Amino acid sequence: MAALVIALALGFATCGWTQSMGGGMGRLMPRMLGAFKPVVGSGAQYQMTAQNRTMSFAYVIVGKEDVEGSTGYWMEIRSQNPEMPGEMVMKQLMVLGGDKPQIKRMIMQSPGRPPMEMPMGMMPGMGQRERAPQQGDSSPGEMVGSETITVPAGTLECEHYRKAEPRGTVDVWISSKVSPYGMVKMSSGEMTMVLEKVLSNETSHIKGEPQKMDMPLPRS
Repeated sequence: MAALVIALALGFATCGWTQSMGGGMGRLMPRMLGAFKPVVGSGAQYQMTAQNRTMSFAYVIVGKEDVEGSTGYWMEIRSQNPEMPGEMVMKQLMVLGGDKPQIKRMIMQSPGRPPMEMPMGMMPGMGQRERAPQQGDSSPGEMVGSETITVPAGTLECEHYRKAEPRGTVDVWISSKVSPYGMVKMSSGEMTMVLEKVLSNETSHIKGEPQKMDMPLPRS
């Protein structure tokens, strides 16, 4: 169980165009492009199609608290995949400041299991400067223009951006009415992501009291 949870957590911290959620092509999460603008209780639910597979996931802000004099927001990343029945939830306490948000705590819950709090020392590169799950440049690129587009969530006025990524060009449509990243649609040669629903009045989907995961002792 410990190895599974660690693998899932490391997947969320992976650099690159997509982020693996514990292996399997059907468990790829996109690296979100856009400014992080959290609103407690708000979020966005998406559908992503890649490699002839489809999955649903959501980014939701479920709480706010003071962290050593700075403002911290609890963001949940929820995913559902036909290959893994049930909802996978990762809850992160993200502190604003500097060029990117920093992760101070991380709680994970897989279907049918109790929530586990990850020791931040287990995460590579998170000792001195905790990083958000989207490593690398999260800017949406150069603005193409303003457009009105229709997605399953409705018709929205958006700013259209285009960005050159190592694996190809990415087009991104962003709206100020969508929290936390503003994403309405993202498209590249290998995947398409669209906004299914704007979420409001949301609370945490973590069920039960999180259990502390002990750091493994080094072998002598």
